[in-house]
Amino acid sequence: MSFKYLTIEKRKFDIFQNKFKKGKFGTQRLGQAFYNHFNLHRLTNQEALNNVYAKDGEAALRAIQGLCEFH
Repeated sequence: MSFKYLTIEKRKFDIFQNKFKKGKFGTQRLGQAFYNHFNLHRLTNQEALNNVYAKDGEAALRAIQGLCEFH
């Protein structure tokens, strides 16, 4: 079983994705918007999160899914 760094409520992630698709995050990349929306700057292991912050589109979704468990 692979390690998931974050646990996020699926409904909250869906709300975030809707906001992103509607342009609520301006010119931010998907990974950047995800990082900011979920206040990930508060977490101590930033090394794993930098991989998400810098990505956009499908690459960002893959990185998010690799780090997160949705419930």
